[in-house]
Amino acid sequence: MTTSRVRGWLWPHAQHLYATSEFEWSDFDPGLLDKVRPAFPELPPAAVALALRIWGRLHGLVSLEVYGHLRTQTVSPHKLFQEELTQLVRALALPATN
Repeated sequence: MTTSRVRGWLWPHAQHLYATSEFEWSDFDPGLLDKVRPAFPELPPAAVALALRIWGRLHGLVSLEVYGHLRTQTVSPHKLFQEELTQLVRALALPATN
């Protein structure tokens, strides 16, 4: 998920969930901030943290699948990935789409 998608679609739906976030700009690498802050000046630190968390969750499952680690654990890795996406949508209180 790109930061532009977080800004454009996800953040307006999820920002109320992060109203008490304790993330500050100093929590992030300066190299990341040099790219994110000029491109998305309206995003707060919590939105950047959310983008990194989503990336981490999805990247983890994709990496396990790519390197063949899920096939030794389940015969239906696609179901696991789909459930992860479903739970992510629920956790972020996003509207369901088809």
